[in-house]
Amino acid sequence: METNLVYDNKSKKITLSDSSNPQYKLEIDQLNQLTTEIIAQGSDVPPLPSAENFNKDLSKMIKKLYEGGVQAFKMNKFEESCKQFSIGIEMINRRSKFESFQLTIQELSLFLMSRTDAYLKNKQYLKAFNDVDLLLNMQMNSPDNFLRRGVANFFLGNYEAARSDYQRGLSFDENNQRLQHELNICLDKILEENGDRL
Repeated sequence: METNLVYDNKSKKITLSDSSNPQYKLEIDQLNQLTTEIIAQGSDVPPLPSAENFNKDLSKMIKKLYEGGVQAFKMNKFEESCKQFSIGIEMINRRSKFESFQLTIQELSLFLMSRTDAYLKNKQYLKAFNDVDLLLNMQMNSPDNFLRRGVANFFLGNYEAARSDYQRGLSFDENNQRLQHELNICLDKILEENGDRL
């Protein structure tokens, strides 16, 4: 299968003459985004990612969104809290791809943890599961994240997966009382589902 690439000298973007292959289209779109960001920086080579060239104005806006989400959460306005955290995550995603990934991942982790908690309080368990599952791919050694995913799994009816999450969380912090409590509830539910308990 032959695919022709077309380069637009004015926009500095590449397009596919045949966009029937979604994998090619995705890769071309990513390449075009990186090219656009390099051009916007005004230099041939992007600067090395560091705390000094991290966009401080964007950081201030992101921090305000986080504080607004936390405030809404404290006032039991979980829908509003989810909205604030979602907007913050969208702002984080708009950061230049050449900014410090280490700092970006810290921001994103904080927002995902908070939005997961808001989703759990709002009984949006599938959305909570999706967020915390992504979060666990970034922070595998956090018992609180296993607790979050375990709670989401439990309320989705995935009791064995919830048990596994609680046990994995306890392997990082064996004295975590909340994990132990949730594991006991989960084990009782599994026994009940199996007909071993009235």
